[in-house]
Amino acid sequence: MGTYAANLSAVFRGRKGISPVYSDAGRFFQATYLTGKMSELLTDVMDVLAGGAGSHVLQLRTPFGGGKTHSLVALLHLVRNRASSVAACPELKNIADPGEVQVAVLSGEELDALTPATATGIETHTLWGELAAQLGRYELVEEHDRTGAAPGGEVLRQIIGDSPTLILLDEVLIYVEKAMVVAKGESNAGRQAMLFLQALTEVVSAQPNVVMVYSLQASVGEAVGAEGLLSDLDKLVARVDSKREPVAGDEVLRVVQRRLFAELGDDATHQEVARSYSDLLRKQLLAAAETGDARREADAAADSLEERILAAYPFHPELLDLMYHRWGSLISYQRTRGALQFLAAVVHALWKSGAKSPLIGPGDIDFTDEATRGAFFSQVGERERYVSVLSSDVTSDGAGCATVDRTLGADSPMLAQLRVGTRVASAIMLYSFGAREGEDRGVLETDLVKSVLVPGLTRNVVVSALHDLREEELYLHYTGRRYRFEPTPNLTKLVRDEATKLSSNEVLTEVRGELENQLRGTKGVALWPEAPSGIADERPVFTVAYLHPDWSEDRDPQSKFIEQAGKGAPRRYRNGLALVLPDKAQFDLARHAVRLRLAADSLLSKARQYNFSAEQIEELREKSGNARRDGSAAIGAAYSTVAIPIRSRAGDAPYVLEFSDLRTMLAAGRALHERVVEALSQRVFSSITAAKLVALAGLGPDRKAVTCADLVDWFYSYYDFTKLWDKQAVASAIAKAVAESELGYVVGIVREGEGIVPRDARQVRFGERLTADEVDLSNDAAILWQDYAREFLVTVLEPTPQIPEPGPTGGAKPQPAPPTPSTTPQGGKQGSGSGGPSDVVRVANVKAIVERSGLFNLGRSLSWLRDEQGSVHIEINIHAEGEFDRASFLNGFLEPIEEAAEDLDINTR
Repeated sequence: MGTYAANLSAVFRGRKGISPVYSDAGRFFQATYLTGKMSELLTDVMDVLAGGAGSHVLQLRTPFGGGKTHSLVALLHLVRNRASSVAACPELKNIADPGEVQVAVLSGEELDALTPATATGIETHTLWGELAAQLGRYELVEEHDRTGAAPGGEVLRQIIGDSPTLILLDEVLIYVEKAMVVAKGESNAGRQAMLFLQALTEVVSAQPNVVMVYSLQASVGEAVGAEGLLSDLDKLVARVDSKREPVAGDEVLRVVQRRLFAELGDDATHQEVARSYSDLLRKQLLAAAETGDARREADAAADSLEERILAAYPFHPELLDLMYHRWGSLISYQRTRGALQFLAAVVHALWKSGAKSPLIGPGDIDFTDEATRGAFFSQVGERERYVSVLSSDVTSDGAGCATVDRTLGADSPMLAQLRVGTRVASAIMLYSFGAREGEDRGVLETDLVKSVLVPGLTRNVVVSALHDLREEELYLHYTGRRYRFEPTPNLTKLVRDEATKLSSNEVLTEVRGELENQLRGTKGVALWPEAPSGIADERPVFTVAYLHPDWSEDRDPQSKFIEQAGKGAPRRYRNGLALVLPDKAQFDLARHAVRLRLAADSLLSKARQYNFSAEQIEELREKSGNARRDGSAAIGAAYSTVAIPIRSRAGDAPYVLEFSDLRTMLAAGRALHERVVEALSQRVFSSITAAKLVALAGLGPDRKAVTCADLVDWFYSYYDFTKLWDKQAVASAIAKAVAESELGYVVGIVREGEGIVPRDARQVRFGERLTADEVDLSNDAAILWQDYAREFLVTVLEPTPQIPEPGPTGGAKPQPAPPTPSTTPQGGKQGSGSGGPSDVVRVANVKAIVERSGLFNLGRSLSWLRDEQGSVHIEINIHAEGEFDRASFLNGFLEPIEEAAEDLDINTR
């Protein structure tokens, strides 16, 4: 990078090792873009040296690297080797030729008050001693040089003489400041140097063909606190037009182009590139324009960009603007020299990597290149504070911008090639240093979009990348609507650190809780069964089992859940089960979102401890809310497939699994279980026709009756039977079949051998209206073949023969009375006595202790009560001990009680 750092003293003395671009006059002017201000400087100096009018003392005052030393070297070459200079730069031809000029160069960077200078062959100790030695008149100031006392004006006039003389002083402030600490009697070397400079200025101003040009830093900040000295040196020239700035405004563009590129290609390519960027910007701005003025502004901005690209090619003008206007406010930035050093490294890195971007803009900077990083930090400073930031958020493989690259590029090869996340992050890094006057550091979204747009990239994609970067980057801050990197972690970093403290079990418990919330109110659900016993068996409701997120077919095959009920026992209700299989990728997203939510909530609870601002608290709440929504959405999509066993048509296996893909179903606005039910809708039904039920029951001469409990069992056990959501469908079908005289129904049965006989023929229902709620599906109820049912109806309807009493006259027999309906309760005994009321029980209070073996008979008793008229109030106290599977316990035991009871008190442990 020393190629772009001129050393005036080395060029003056012809020191070996100096780049030919500085030491050779022809090469120097070939590589120099002659700015307007530099041309004016050369013209004015040569005019005065040639005896013309003008300022004899000129001050070059620009920031570090702003072209001061380069301008001094230009003056040196032009007076020393005019022919080579004019040959290389024809624009110099019309500048006055002063002829032979004696030249003296005093460099504040090389000279100091403690170290003698010997380059002239004479040992000198002061500025005046060195000046006199270079001009060949050292004897005039030998005593002054030895004692350190500044000579007066008359001595200086003798040293300069009457010949055209050019005196060049570079970085004067540096010398004077160093000399201030060297004592010289009651004074110091610095004070004597200032007296010398003041006297020299007065002498030069009075000489007709003598010019002194000296350089100064542009600001107090760059003077490293030497404000007083800077002010004194500034006053050496009083006239405003004696202060010159060699490079101004957009001239930096031309300087950079000339120094970095031998040639820039053909103009047609420039026009094509400029037009493509202009059209892209116009399209993006017009899309957002809502008024005529906005549309005119969009056109004007696009036209301006085209003109500026033609001037700055191959650089994007936004890159040069941020360097000049933003970095220019930094003490460490060296204007022209800094731009050259940084952009030279950038161009070289892009050339090495084979980059093919039409322009080099803020998003094209390759920070993975070591030379580029070094040049960048040399100009913006703060290397120690930002090296880790750059590594963490921009250059490392695990950087957030790399994650955004992969996300946006997953479905688009073009976006993958553009590496949008890295592109945007690189630009933000550049904008994070310095600021325009009156503005804060950082970049607004509109300015950032304009700087990173390239053909093939839209504003929407850039904005999406920005949103993702705010979530992924650790040191990216968004403050006052501006993006910038800071050396302190943002809330994203704190949230991530907090998230790492959470165990996997804590996160998974929250995921389960969210899933339970989504499934709340649904019946027949088994959640995350770890074994077949986790899915209740012999429960007449179709069960949907959501398998654990970590389930795998290799470890727990689906057949295991379908065929087994736990502890080696086979599953009976195989026709009442479906398995929902997890999508591991979605569960990973759910875990991630839940982890971030828990972390954000944890930080909110510690807001006082961290001393968060109101803005940070609001941002944490936003992060928590976003994570909650993301987690809920991921959990809603966390199951991909429904598997249901159906009868195998091949006959080589009792069943095969049929799969339905939940991902192909419209999910908008619908809960997970709703989509599962829809996926099962062609296999599982909420009703069955009476005719279908009759056919499946197989009633006839050989099977005159089937208990309702057996019928329900068949529906949930055998793949030939229709799959039903719950047994209520069986009750409804029975009621309808009875009403349509397709079968009979009775409550209260006895078994006689292989057959089933009603205990009381009068309880047989056939051809009459029956509601589903009246149908008892227990073992004490049965459906009857229609002919079998009719037999009992005939028995009930046949009158009992009556023995007529002889009349008083032996006349005709009276008609028989209709049979008196029995008032005997089902299963009771006829009361004794004649003519009196029936024997009835009006109130019953029963207390009993029932062990496991008596539960079936208890069920029969309760079933009888349900079918009788009258009010029933039952209070139960159940104590059960054992090792019950929790899911099975909840689904098989507690849920039915919860549905029946009004006041429920449950304690488990």
